[in-house]
Amino acid sequence: MGLTLADSYYLKAKAATSDYCCDWEEATEALNYALSYDENHSGALCLLGEIYAKNLAMPDQAFECFDKVLASNTTYHQVYITYARYLIWYDELERAKKLLDFAKTIKAIPMGQLYCVLASLEETQGTYKKGLSYLKKAKKHCYNENYFYFIEEEEKRIKKKMKLDKKSKSTSKKSKKTKKKSKKKK
Repeated sequence: MGLTLADSYYLKAKAATSDYCCDWEEATEALNYALSYDENHSGALCLLGEIYAKNLAMPDQAFECFDKVLASNTTYHQVYITYARYLIWYDELERAKKLLDFAKTIKAIPMGQLYCVLASLEETQGTYKKGLSYLKKAKKHCYNENYFYFIEEEEKRIKKKMKLDKKSKSTSKKSKKTKKKSKKKK
């Protein structure tokens, strides 16, 4: 069993959209070819969804691509992680939660990545401690030193947010006490 033409063009598009250099002309041409050979190619649709969400700020088209992947190939695990991230980005938190809950049931899903996305969801909702607990779980399911480092940096960032919340709460308590004292003086 070899690579199909759709697979080959998808890989070209993926390479053309790498973080180091983006060749959008090559990427779009390769994606169009990949999808013309297989309109339900999971990788190509997922990449197209990412481009719509991240680069073109067109979430409806992005979500349509992700939904098409889910309809045709429920075992393509990357779509769950990617789709959930963009749902969080676009404040579709309830949809993201449902998707992630379902993703937990998928065999061979990268649990480290899944827990990181769950941590992002909790962070977005302001439940930082729960987010940190998901990052701890993510570390246990991480098998890559670079990703482990990424998770540690996420933990540091969330802890900084927790400190900011504590400072703002203590500042608001102080201002309430000051107001009460000034009312008593009158």
